[in-house]
Amino acid sequence: MELSASLRTTASVTTVLGYVRELDAYPQWMPLVHSAVPELGSNPVAWMVELRARVGPFARSKRLRMVRSVMQVDAAQSARIVFERRELDGRAHAQWRLAVDIVPTESGAELTMHLSYDGRFFVGVVESILRQHIDEGRRNLGELLAG
Repeated sequence: MELSASLRTTASVTTVLGYVRELDAYPQWMPLVHSAVPELGSNPVAWMVELRARVGPFARSKRLRMVRSVMQVDAAQSARIVFERRELDGRAHAQWRLAVDIVPTESGAELTMHLSYDGRFFVGVVESILRQHIDEGRRNLGELLAG
């Protein structure tokens, strides 16, 4: 499953980076991310992330260990960040990958996020839940960036 979403804002690339470069900032604007706790001393930088969503009367949660595998900010002030699932238990797990791209525009910045998930269970339900949370997160982040 591949999902993408974009947001144009009058905020600068640097301001947008402040909300997306560290996963522990995500719970303030992305409702799907219930918590993201940094792992002290990990290299690369890693977080224990809990995703939580309601499906009808049920609440489901998923815990993932995510690392920041790419962090590039160039002289033109574009940025690319990639977070990937990397568990330490030695077992095979479904891939979760979030690629974040920020480019400057004439009036601010454009943020594009690409989410990849290759799990096989309940993909239709997962996609629907993710789309709802992405839409809500985009609104929340837009409001934060608007000040």
